[in-house]
Formats: sequence, structure tokens, C-alpha cells
Amino acid sequence: MFNLMSNCCTWFSKIQEPIRKVTVLVVGLDKAGKTSSIRGMLRAGPTHGCIRNELRVENYLVTLMDVGGSAESRGIWKELWGEAHGIIFVVDSSDRHRIREVKDVLADLLKQPRVAGKPILVLANKQDKMNALLGSELIEILSLEKLVNQSRSLCHIEPCSALMDLRRWSDRKTLRGLRWLLRAVCLDYPELCTRVAQDSRRPIEPRERGKSEKTEKVRRKTKAERLTILQFFKWSEVV
Repeated sequence: MFNLMSNCCTWFSKIQEPIRKVTVLVVGLDKAGKTSSIRGMLRAGPTHGCIRNELRVENYLVTLMDVGGSAESRGIWKELWGEAHGIIFVVDSSDRHRIREVKDVLADLLKQPRVAGKPILVLANKQDKMNALLGSELIEILSLEKLVNQSRSLCHIEPCSALMDLRRWSDRKTLRGLRWLLRAVCLDYPELCTRVAQDSRRPIEPRERGKSEKTEKVRRKTKAERLTILQFFKWSEVV
């Protein structure tokens, strides 16, 4: 009888809690599994080009903004930083060749004034693959503790497999990670809402735009130099 009354009180208190609207920006490199991760949370089919998805999680009405991760698409990110209460950064844990690029992109993201201080969830995706890096390994390789301390952001890394989450009804790691992010947002919800309202109206400053574009140019230049060196060695072998 006591348990029944306790459960009823808990249920009633949840009903009385206000519905909180939360916007989450989902980013990461291309082919990291961002869209699949969102599908794992929604239990839905492909988005067919729609980058905004809504779902209800307990007393939160969540808008997930799925943005492309290619070098050309990352310029869009800065237009959406101000709208987000929190960030989901999806990493392909099995792609060790691009882990340096992941680190550079994540470091640049956390340096942005409109992102710093907001909670960030790192989804260590594709854990079903044999060569996937563990969460503890990613924390060290990405210097995650140092980055989030510098940006004063709450952070959590959730090892997951978006593909496996699509096949099971319970214990979805992607959704568990999202619940952590929502609880983190709730801790500073009024302040984050104020920031979102202000940043959404305020145009992006030239220094914010220039800093991101400069980082991307350096990254492209480095990639071009690597390709040139590779071509040189191939040519030398032929000669």
C-alpha cells in the first residue's frame, strides 16, 4: 500500500512539473553516424533531408538539429550555435585515421563563445566494431578533460552503437546519453534560455565567423599538403 501511494505521489509530482523546451545541436564529422544516432533516439525511419526532429522525453520537448559534418557543411554550424541549449558531438570510434581531425574540430567547437559553458554529450558511436576505441581511450586521445575545463562545460561520454539501438526496444545508449544531457541542461535552464534568446537575436560577430573559417582553411591546407607529399612519394617510387 505504501509503495502504491509513493508511486502515485511521484507520478503526480511529474505531472505538475513544467514542460521544458530544449534545443540540441547534433554535430560531428561526416559518416560518424549522427543521423543514425537520432533515429535510435526517435525509434523512427530516415529523416529524408529534414534536419529538425522533435521528441518528448519525460518533461522535455526536445528539438534535435541534425547538421552535416563534411568540411563544406561545417560552416552552417556557427549559424545554429546560439539556438542550442546543449550539444551532442558524435564520434566514429572505429575510424582511427580521422581521430586527429575529430580532436581539432571538437577543440575549435568548444572555443566558440556561443558554445562555451553549455553541456556537451560525446557519443562514442560504432562500439559494435572490433577496432572501436573505448570511451576511456577517447577521453585521453581527445584531451577531453582539458577541453571541457577550459570551456567550463559539463561533459559526458556515452559509448554506444546507433545501429544496435535501432534493433532493440530497451537500453538504448543514445537515449540514455540524451537523458544525461537534458538533466545537465536542467541545472542551468533559466540561464541557458536567456543565452539562447540573446544569441538568437544577436548577429554573429566577424571575429566568431573569421575564427571558424580560418581554422577550416588551415585544416584544408594541411590535408592538401599531406596529399601533395603522398603524391610525391608515389611519383618517386615510379621513377
